[in-house]
Amino acid sequence: MHHIIYLSRATQEFSAPELVSLLLRARSNNELVGITGALVYGAGQFLQIMEGEEAAVSALYERISTDSRHQYVFKMADKAIEERTFTDWSMAFREVSAEQAAELQGYVSSDDWGQIALNDESANALVLRHMRAIVLGYGV
Repeated sequence: MHHIIYLSRATQEFSAPELVSLLLRARSNNELVGITGALVYGAGQFLQIMEGEEAAVSALYERISTDSRHQYVFKMADKAIEERTFTDWSMAFREVSAEQAAELQGYVSSDDWGQIALNDESANALVLRHMRAIVLGYGV
């Protein structure tokens, strides 16, 4: 099992109907290739965790990193994992406030993403805890 966590900035603001459309396509596509995960959108930024077989997750990340709807794509984690965090979700989703988006980024603004080390365990754990709290309603 493998996961990739990334942050990106949207090239344009997404309306509620656009987000629903994006989510429905993502869920359908992810189910076909066995990917689970969660997507958070707020303040014009995306944070996503993708879980599954390494080849499938890597291929999805490559598509996202060249998607014209994303800019400043920063990969926070790309590593093997023991088990899925979002087992029941082909793509869990929450739209969050600007304040919640800032909390998820926590320690870094998008201007500083390049300074964060890939697979930093403390950053990875922080993001996972906050994603669970926001998306699934678990405690931090």
